[in-house]
Amino acid sequence: MTNTLERAFDTLKSGNVEERAEAITFLGEEKYAPAVPFLSQLVREADPGTRYLAAQALSKIGDEAESAVPDLLVALRFDDMFLRMASTGALISIGHPAVPGLVKALFDDNKAVRRASAMALGKIGSNRAIKPLEVACNDSDAGVSRFAKEAIERIQAQSV
Repeated sequence: MTNTLERAFDTLKSGNVEERAEAITFLGEEKYAPAVPFLSQLVREADPGTRYLAAQALSKIGDEAESAVPDLLVALRFDDMFLRMASTGALISIGHPAVPGLVKALFDDNKAVRRASAMALGKIGSNRAIKPLEVACNDSDAGVSRFAKEAIERIQAQSV
């Protein structure tokens, strides 16, 4: 298995697009944490399909992908809805280390970013997010306001 992981990791760094896509998926499924810096770089710099696959792989790696949080937060701002969904999923999987960045994103200029961060904060369930979510309940976008209210309800239900 180790040889397979090492080959996939090498392919991630230097393979052609199709081979790299397979390697990204495999490394995510194997929760191969040493790949996190490279996956994070792909989220930041690669073509849209590769960005999406890298964000999905980071989601599978979970809390060990904490160092990818800044790149995932930037990816929320891209116009690619699929990348935004995959990045949101990765931030949720990473959990509490993503909360400070998600709280900041709750007040982004882009309503899609605000919606994604409110949803993610509710799923992570951090009590630290309640006050900012209360402010977001008054957002000019009805979707942000709804997601913020739902997030607060979810966090409070988890605390009981």
